[in-house]
Parts: sequence; C-alpha cells; structure tokens
Amino acid sequence: MVNSSVVAISRNIANYSQLLKPVSISKRIEFLKILEQNTLSNRTKIQDALYKDLGKPRSETDLTEIIPVITEIRHAIKNVSKWSSDVAFKRSVVHYNSKASVKYSPKGHVLVLAPWNYPFNLIVSPLVSALAAGNRVVIKPSEFTQQTNLVLNKIISESFEPDYVNFVEGDASVAAELTQLPFNHIFFTGSPAIGKKVMAAAAKNLTSVTLELGGKSPCIIHKNANLKKAASRIIWGKFINCGQTCIAPDYVLIHKDIEKEFTELALKELKRRFPEASEGRINDEGYGKIIHNKHLSHIKDLLSNALSGGCDLLSGGTFDDSKRFFAPTLIRVPTPKSGLKIMEEEIFGPILPILSYNDESEIFQQVGSLPRPLATYVFSKDKSFIKECQDRIVTGGCVSNDVLSHFVHPHLPFGGVNNSGIGRAHGFYGFREMSNETAVLKTGPGPAGAEILGTPYTNFKKKIIERALRFL
Repeated sequence: MVNSSVVAISRNIANYSQLLKPVSISKRIEFLKILEQNTLSNRTKIQDALYKDLGKPRSETDLTEIIPVITEIRHAIKNVSKWSSDVAFKRSVVHYNSKASVKYSPKGHVLVLAPWNYPFNLIVSPLVSALAAGNRVVIKPSEFTQQTNLVLNKIISESFEPDYVNFVEGDASVAAELTQLPFNHIFFTGSPAIGKKVMAAAAKNLTSVTLELGGKSPCIIHKNANLKKAASRIIWGKFINCGQTCIAPDYVLIHKDIEKEFTELALKELKRRFPEASEGRINDEGYGKIIHNKHLSHIKDLLSNALSGGCDLLSGGTFDDSKRFFAPTLIRVPTPKSGLKIMEEEIFGPILPILSYNDESEIFQQVGSLPRPLATYVFSKDKSFIKECQDRIVTGGCVSNDVLSHFVHPHLPFGGVNNSGIGRAHGFYGFREMSNETAVLKTGPGPAGAEILGTPYTNFKKKIIERALRFL
C-alpha cells in the first residue's frame, strides 16, 4: 500500500523540477536562525524524549545531540554567503579570452534517512547542510525513536512550510517507497547492509548519495602511549550512548608489554565513569540503554559467541531484558581467530574487545584484514608512528590521542571509505555535498578556440598546436 505522504511528496518533486525556483541566501539564513531558535526553545523536550527512547542522561543529550547541532547551524549561518559565492580561477593559456569559475547550485530535493542512535543530531545536521545549499528536504526518521520523533515533528512544522521541509514517519517500507522517488540526492545514515539497498534504489534514478555507515574502528595503543589518558578517553568514547555510536572504538589493539597495565587502568576507569552500570546495576545516571530487545539479543549473541570461542570476560556481561540494560563489558581476545563474530561485525554496543600485538606489522595486518574503517584512533607519543598509521591505514578519519572529537570539528569533513561510507558531511563539506558544482566559462569578445585552432587545419594552425603541447 502506497503511503499518502509519499504520493504528495512525489507530486511536489515533480512540480519543483518544473519550477526550479532557487532559495535565496537570505531565506536560507532565515531558515537556519529559526531552526536554531526552535531547537533551543525545545531543549527540555529533546532531553526528555531522548531519555525515554535511549535512556540518555540530560547532559549527554546536550553534549552529543544539541551542542553539535547548534554549532553546525551557527557555523552555516556565518559562512553560507561565502560558501555560495562563485569561485573564480586564473586564466589558462588556451582560455586566455575567458573567465572561469565554479558556481554552487542546490541539487533540488534531498531525502534524509536517519538512524535511531543519535535521532536528533543525525537528522538536523544533514538538514542544516541541505538548507544552507538551498535545497528542499524530506526527512524520514527511525520508527524506533517515537518520543524524539514527536519533538522533531513539532520543531520542523513550526520552522518550515511543507514546500521546503517535510517530515514523514513510518517503518522500513516507507523508507523503501521514498527511495524509489526521483530525489536529486539521498543522505543515509545506518548500516552498510541497508546502505547497499539505498544505493541500489538510488541508482534507478541516477540519484547521488551520501552514505554514512560504520564498521570496525580500531583503537591502536603504541608502547609509549600515555596509558592513563588512553584508558580514560577510550572508556568514555566506547560506552557513551551505551556503545551505540558509529565512530566508537570497536576494538583495542595494544602492545603486549603494556596490555596488563592498560587493562587494569581501563577497569578502574570503567568503575569511575559508570559506578553502578559497571557492577551490573541499572540505576546509573550516566549510562543509557539499548534501543530495543532485538538489538539487545544481537549484542548478547556476539558476547556468547566470543566467550565460547575462547575470549576472556574481564568485566560486565550482565543484562536485563525488561530494562534493555547491558552492562559495559570488557573482553580479552587471546589471538585473532576466524569465526569470532565480534571481530568480524561492527559491535554497535557496550562490548570492548582487547587484542595484543608483538610487532607493529601485526597492526596493519589486523586492520587491513577488515573493511576500511569509519575512524581510526592512535594513542602514541611517537609522531613518526602516528604518521605511519595515517599513511598506511585507509580510513574516514584518523585521530591521535583522543576519540570521537573529529566528528564535532566544524572545519573537518566527516565520512567513511567504501564499506564505511561514501561522501562527506559537516560544514563546508556538507554544503558542497548537497550542491551541484557548475562549471561556468564566460568567453570574451575576442577570438576563441574555434577561430584560432578549428578546421581547416592549415600549416600555421598545426604549428600552433605543436607549440601548445610544449608550453601548456
């Protein structure tokens, strides 16, 4: 059965394709300012909703959902006029009589398909980029975050007319219907498996896509790293949002000589940051919950497979189905083995495997045996080792001596490589992703190539062509 909202959107896309009326820069800035105001005025409602959906502490919602969005909006407001300006280039020898530039034009209609793990941030951030570039936008949120969707629907309806932004709810079948429509761009955040389906559907209309996916992001700890800082930052980055973060450290790869010391520090840090949850108690104010029981069962299966495959349980492993609770868990993987699902699939939950290496060559062998990661984290005091990791590991982002922080840097592109993603988001890179880069060449009144070098090819023209090969 075809969703009525999808039918209306299909008509809207057809009409807009005929009109091609651009959204002015002043209108874009007005939209962004309204979105900022309505986000801040609904801050408490956003906090309440995310607590109900994901058990997120209020401060964590501020830190991971609201502050990144406000930063993105303000950065776009400040820079959208500059981003939208034509970029001029120097004259070339062949085009001495022409002026060359690149014009950024909106792609048209953009579909944003959002996930459940950061249901506010990962809707509003791509919306900001799409609006800054002058597009119309259709948003399809996850059906698993009903409370957050109520607040988002309120904010969207109060901020925009339906001609500019639409909010369409529904299950996976609605998303599938939407991807069949001739959108000009699709921005999808989710798993590689669903990303492939989105890309296949987009191909039918030759629609461009941004795929923000995931993967196994390694956390490499060099022998000379500051272990106390490494333990503190890795434990926080792994278990924030209950491990349900696409750029969370997926596993630790550490030199064997410091594995024991790091493990002890990590266990202490786990108790310090999550005093109740680390003991298997559900009343930890700083620790969230798993999105739904199906995902909880998946995480339990990953742990069970790991333990039956020879991994050692260092901490955690307890759960409560009725509360969607899974304790922050550390395991040790004695040696990388085939058949361990936890070392083949993205965990996307509160389990952190720790592996050791003897020689640095083992690092690149281990990381290279898996699909290209969304992020790579390197803890070391050795600049040459950090540089080697940056050069040899093909990854969406590479961060030294920290985790997650590159995501919120306003001037850095965010995205993956191949299985971990296609395209870039945030700031100017998000604006460019949502824009058509149009080549503009303005030819002056003097002679052009057709007159100088076109047929018939006289001896004089042949000499000019021969010389051009030497001086271009």
